[in-house]
Amino acid sequence: MQITDFIFEPKILLFDASIPKQRIEALKLLTSVPRKKNRKRGRKKDFLKSFYKIDHFVKKGDLTPIKPVYLRRFREVRILPESEITYYQISKVEKIMLRALPGFTGFFEYLIYCNNNFAYFDDLQVDLENKGLTFRNKFLHDIIIHELARIQIGIDNYTSYMNAIRFLQATFLRNVLHDPDYFPDVVIVSHALRVIPLELIKQYFYDLLEESYEFKIVKNRVLVWDCQFVHSNSSDNFNKKKGSYTDPDAGFCRHNGKIYGVGYKVATLYAYCGNRYIPVYCELFPGNQDEYSVFRITFLHYFALGYCKPLIVIADAGPYSLENLRFLFDMGIIPLINAKINIKHHKVKKLNDNFYINMDFIPESWTDEEIILLINIRSGIERQFSHNTVVYHARRANVRGIEMVSKHRFMILILDLLKINTAYKVGRPDWIGKCRIFIITKRLDFDSVFPQLAKQQGYQILLPDYSRKPTFFRMR
Repeated sequence: MQITDFIFEPKILLFDASIPKQRIEALKLLTSVPRKKNRKRGRKKDFLKSFYKIDHFVKKGDLTPIKPVYLRRFREVRILPESEITYYQISKVEKIMLRALPGFTGFFEYLIYCNNNFAYFDDLQVDLENKGLTFRNKFLHDIIIHELARIQIGIDNYTSYMNAIRFLQATFLRNVLHDPDYFPDVVIVSHALRVIPLELIKQYFYDLLEESYEFKIVKNRVLVWDCQFVHSNSSDNFNKKKGSYTDPDAGFCRHNGKIYGVGYKVATLYAYCGNRYIPVYCELFPGNQDEYSVFRITFLHYFALGYCKPLIVIADAGPYSLENLRFLFDMGIIPLINAKINIKHHKVKKLNDNFYINMDFIPESWTDEEIILLINIRSGIERQFSHNTVVYHARRANVRGIEMVSKHRFMILILDLLKINTAYKVGRPDWIGKCRIFIITKRLDFDSVFPQLAKQQGYQILLPDYSRKPTFFRMR
């Protein structure tokens, strides 16, 4: 009814349906009445996504004045002179070995000697015990050192590490423990890592990262993003009665047709700095969460920390979408995200058989060869991920729950940053990025090992008949 129907009397039109002319005229009047169309199934299409904002045309080509050739160039890390290596626990002979013997990769104790901020865990224990938590009369400092040693050795669970120490009766950490007689116990280690809040473990990671920035080891010019799957300590079978997996926080992961199982996606950001990749951020997500949302959430949380924004972000095809490209582009960041092959309605250009790039978000002055050189940086993050599984044996976590698995991964990243900062502090920046360093301890038979290392590097022993018997045969 129309509003005029309430003001005037309704106008009535009569048609005789038996007369074809009147019937057709009546049908025209009836069909002219607007009717609500049937709602189509599916998500409503947002046509505004097809249009660019004015910032897109203002910023295009002017995001950075630095040419791609110079974006890949970084200054070498400064080599500390011997006079600045003033740790009293490092002897003069060890300083000579650091300089003269390339085969010598340092002692594990250097990670503690050269990092005074390791006292962070002493202060942390005091604060937590004042809040009513207990560590059962053990030092958190010693528990963390044993946990780092377990990861360094490559033993994937606490029980195996404890059994190895019991079998060998090892005393290799006596020089750095508060309690030299401390013997690792599975129950104590598990309890300690459960009661420590995740945020406080992250804070120690960020303290080490701030030190890396201070030494000018890290620069946020180029960030590389990728995900690595870590299997939870859970069964891959779904429990229908409980309605979840054994680990309720985890998700079942399939990627590129490959089944990984129940676990988490570890989204990690590495800063590319020439010949080194430095971890700067990490966050875990359920294994079944899509990489589109994981990518954006990772950067939102990272930028909220207040670190300098990069000039370029490099990633594989997993998180590719116009929303993610514009998300970075609107902040003045060039998104070098590899596009998928089957995309046809975007301005995607094939650079070679492996790289497809949306050219709407790339400066016009960049050539294809320069873009390929920058995208090749992404392969370095695969090498960083590989040592987690090959050296540290961290393909499967020995815990469950997203918080505990996050602590498990941050302990690995803390060990990596400790190695990076310690390599700088002992005057060997060429060790940065290598994971098989600081792999021996001072508790070995030093007098027997030193001549062998010297011989391997081409030095001549002045005493040809010099020999040593095994330590346990030596009489005092």
